[in-house]
Amino acid sequence: MKKSSWVGLCLAIAATCSGAQSETKLIRLATLEWPPFTGLLLPKEGVSTYIASTVAKAAGFRLLAASFEWTKAVEKGEKSPEFEGYFPAYFNQEREAACHLSQSIGSSVLGIATLKNAPIKWTKMSELEAYRLGVVDGYLNGEEFDAAIKDKRQSVEAAPSDAANIAKLRSGKIRGIVVDKNVLDYTLYKLKDSGSVVFNPRPIARLTLHVCFKRTPAGLAMRDAFDGALKQTDLAKLEADYFQQMFSVR
Repeated sequence: MKKSSWVGLCLAIAATCSGAQSETKLIRLATLEWPPFTGLLLPKEGVSTYIASTVAKAAGFRLLAASFEWTKAVEKGEKSPEFEGYFPAYFNQEREAACHLSQSIGSSVLGIATLKNAPIKWTKMSELEAYRLGVVDGYLNGEEFDAAIKDKRQSVEAAPSDAANIAKLRSGKIRGIVVDKNVLDYTLYKLKDSGSVVFNPRPIARLTLHVCFKRTPAGLAMRDAFDGALKQTDLAKLEADYFQQMFSVR
């Protein structure tokens, strides 16, 4: 089993932190490495973690997050007694039925990335069906694209992470990938790659990001407290401040 890394102190040994936990209400969430949204090596562990932590603090909680591959994060967040939920999760009706979703803590623009010298030109989603495209295992890709996958009209190749997909694309092992624009931009920025990959300006989906609290009375109470604080939060300012800080660090 992959080891998890808790954001913050004193979750590794429960006995050590029992006193601290009794003084502070905790929201323990499973997450993933998904820069710039989440990541242990990012400033404040990523923009989504920064926003969720700020909102949780305003609601009277302390947020602790542990990183896994996404499918494991969802499983842990939904089933493990060690967690109250997971984040950041795209909205869809199945997820809404499986947990108590918070209001939006951000958004994601999904599109097709290709090598600059081998673009994929399309105007209708059905035109993408001529290509085998990279996706991440367990990720949502927008209703229309996922329906095409389910109906076996769209051929895809699953990878464990966006980083793996971007590496495959840059090496020419796949023609195109589905990726969030911020994730692609950040990854290329860290790789100092300013020209080999392009993001098609036509998105395949614009999705909102949420915290998924367990569908229990305790989860509902946490979600309601979180949403109450979220209504009083200027998300646009938090996000702008975060990215200004992150890209000013060299």
